[in-house]
Amino acid sequence: MTEKRARVGLSRGENRRRTVYNALELVRADVESRVAEQVMLKPNFLSGKNQLASSHADAMRGAIDFLLSTPKPPAEILIAEGGNEEYPGQAWDVFGYHALDAEYPVSVRLVDLHKETNWVETPILLADGSETIARMPKTVLDCPCTISVAIPKTHDVCVVTLALKNMIMGTIHKPDRVKMHGFPNHASRVLPDEARILNINLIRLSRFLTPDVALIDGAWGLQGDGPGGEDGFPFGVAAASTDVFAADAVMTKAMGFEPLEMGLLHYGHQLGLGVADLAEIDVRGTRLADVVRSFKPHQSTDLQMQWQMAEAERLLA
Repeated sequence: MTEKRARVGLSRGENRRRTVYNALELVRADVESRVAEQVMLKPNFLSGKNQLASSHADAMRGAIDFLLSTPKPPAEILIAEGGNEEYPGQAWDVFGYHALDAEYPVSVRLVDLHKETNWVETPILLADGSETIARMPKTVLDCPCTISVAIPKTHDVCVVTLALKNMIMGTIHKPDRVKMHGFPNHASRVLPDEARILNINLIRLSRFLTPDVALIDGAWGLQGDGPGGEDGFPFGVAAASTDVFAADAVMTKAMGFEPLEMGLLHYGHQLGLGVADLAEIDVRGTRLADVVRSFKPHQSTDLQMQWQMAEAERLLA
């Protein structure tokens, strides 16, 4: 019998807040061991006005409800994001996040990571083989407990985008994000080269920015030409784990894709950064087979799947 090396709570329901809470409840002991005096929730604001592509405030409520039910609840909760907005704070305004602080007996503070002033540099790769740097925010690096609250979406480079990618790409300095793709600007991006480089760079930064808890709110799924599209449908699931690779692997399968065929999950599992082989994951709660859907893939998925690199081992060392 294959050893189960990671646990993922998988819940199903129509109420987003309750479904998120239940996913965490299924792995309560694991999550409680990570809770600290300060906890950061990292939503996904791909847009300041497209709710389908951005984290719902009720997902935060489900997470905060759970945090306050733990034996030693946090004294402060940060909700920190460096989103794509037309003006600073647009997502907080449009998606109703300002109401959260008044609802709870603990400080819930909204943090715009674009206003970070203290960055830590780390080298990343460009497609031509040269190196540049990505800047990571001290606010995130210094937080004793981080929770990535992601949305299941198809993607234009990584096939799917889930909790690990949300944590990394939504926190680093915004001008450095396109460089993670291996190119100096968006006009220069080309597949499959950027799929090869982005997966490598994400693994490099995962050594610093892996969240303590992964939480994926799949009340709705976004398919087709994501991650910022509008082809959504009610999915009604949520997943949680203290192993972000395991949570992402379970949700990847729920979306109809094979986890170990994804570059990010393949590398992470191979390097022992987490567990992405479903045979080694204890899925608690809802049976994974009962929630699997066939998300419509991005039109460029065939090129995205050509992420393999002969020199990957050297580049990831």
